[in-house]
Amino acid sequence: MSKCDHAYDYHDLLGLHHSMLLRRKMRGDGPAPYEGQASAGALLATWPQRADDQRLLRESLALLEPLTDALTYLYAALFRDGPHLRSLFPDSLAAQRDRLAWSVRQLIDGLDQPENVVSLFQELGRAHRKLGVRASHYQPFGTALMEALRAYAGTGWRPEHDDAWSRAYQFLAGVMSNAATGELSAPPFVRGTVVHHELRGPDLAVLRVRTAEPYDYRAGQYATVGAGQLPHTWRSYSIANPPSGDGVLEFHVRATGAGRLSDVLVHRTAVGDVLRLGPARGATTLAATSDSRVLLVAGGTGLAAIRALLGELAGRVSPPATWLFFGARTRDDLYDLESLHSFAGRLPWLHVVLAVSDGDAGPYEPGTVVDAVTRYGDWAGHDAYLAGPSTMVTELAHRLVDLGVEPHRIRYDRQ
Repeated sequence: MSKCDHAYDYHDLLGLHHSMLLRRKMRGDGPAPYEGQASAGALLATWPQRADDQRLLRESLALLEPLTDALTYLYAALFRDGPHLRSLFPDSLAAQRDRLAWSVRQLIDGLDQPENVVSLFQELGRAHRKLGVRASHYQPFGTALMEALRAYAGTGWRPEHDDAWSRAYQFLAGVMSNAATGELSAPPFVRGTVVHHELRGPDLAVLRVRTAEPYDYRAGQYATVGAGQLPHTWRSYSIANPPSGDGVLEFHVRATGAGRLSDVLVHRTAVGDVLRLGPARGATTLAATSDSRVLLVAGGTGLAAIRALLGELAGRVSPPATWLFFGARTRDDLYDLESLHSFAGRLPWLHVVLAVSDGDAGPYEPGTVVDAVTRYGDWAGHDAYLAGPSTMVTELAHRLVDLGVEPHRIRYDRQ
């Protein structure tokens, strides 16, 4: 049996486990509540020292840099004491470790805005369901984390640091477990079959995937995708088409050259292959009641989310005046132009602007897409929707405020 076959056996068992839990819950004889099932407000109330702990956590980070190296100790301790847990993680732990380091920093920096921290870790808790993570896994992970921090920090580590990190971990573990338990009635993922795979360049592919069961999402959202070749690796990709009822989702994927999931989807995936799709997430969705003009801005494969929003606008009875800016590094990186020109040719309320940052821009706007949007001036009175590289999106969000857009009218996801 191949490694790929073993991967699907694992996920079949995960699906069966979910079904058994759901049936037990429906009968009323499910497992006893885990302490993390308390509300987020109740969890916050148990951590009155947040402000003091934030200072201690920041202070201790100086002893833990580079944080990614410190976290390497975590996995060694975790698998030493629980070798069976290794199967929950991908073969390469580098990306997992980097994401964990990012999450830790988000927790520390956001403790003065706890509602944002709660939202972030609720999302992470729900996302971990598709990996087979259960409430019982949080305790050994926390034990390994604390061992790793103490070992890496050395003699500068103080009891106050230990207490602050312990409270922080108990809080985020409770939030994550609570969120995961709250979604017990929903499957952790659905299966989808690739029905179309088209290369649009040496490193870019457009995939269409038909799901085996209904998949709920809104235009502008993204799905976490997994493939059998990398059984424990998931990555988020925006869905490029609005819901249509035919069960087909379109994804735009650019290979990174690192041998990870994007490379698998671009170069090692074909029609007939089966993918796994986690529940749709994201808040870059059209405002339901706004009659404001619309600004859509995409960088790279962020065009997928923007194109889905455009498709939803096109289905409205009276679409608002809309500007769509799409930027790429080179002219060759501007893909899907036929579709954009088709939209522009038949939708009188739509204006499309293309930007090229490197080399000869030709008939397009020179510079980055941020530069192009800025040159067009005042955007007051617009609802803005942004998708693309995080640096581009963050810079543009700040720039748009200076250009008259109210902050609450700027929507984008931090993936």
